[in-house]
Amino acid sequence: MMNTEKQVNIFIVDDNKIFLLALKADIETTFRNKRIKIQSFETGEACMRKFEEEKAQVVILDYHLNSKFPDVANGINILDLIKKECNETNVIMLTGDDNIDIAIKSMKHGAADYVVKTETKFIKINYSLSNLFKTMEAKSEARTHKRIVMVSFLVIALFIGGVIAIQIFAPSLLQ
Repeated sequence: MMNTEKQVNIFIVDDNKIFLLALKADIETTFRNKRIKIQSFETGEACMRKFEEEKAQVVILDYHLNSKFPDVANGINILDLIKKECNETNVIMLTGDDNIDIAIKSMKHGAADYVVKTETKFIKINYSLSNLFKTMEAKSEARTHKRIVMVSFLVIALFIGGVIAIQIFAPSLLQ
């Protein structure tokens, strides 16, 4: 059977290059049987330039993006831009701070999940990704079923309309 699964485009945004590479490798290993394309960015601005031409279904976004570049946008600014550009994109917010206020703020701004960078961060990110993939698949199936129902109703309506038209304009055909 041919794999008709759509490729999932994932952006990772973190100002720590080593973390970026390690996370990318971990996700690719964990989801090696899934069609994914991962692109990584050290600033939110670089991510948004690419996002304008190629939307990502998932963005893994660091809350603090200014360790190397003090004047760049933070994660919440980028989250707002992503949601404004494409509300369907799922954003997983990352932070080194175990701070409930940052978690609440992230969720209020539209993040799908919030992961603290602890020893288990990769496990938590992959668990979150797995849940997002399942949700995206379910939404896609629901859209497909909705189309099937709509087409079925249209065919039935056309058939009934045709029978009524024949009864009105050519009743002798039905006898």
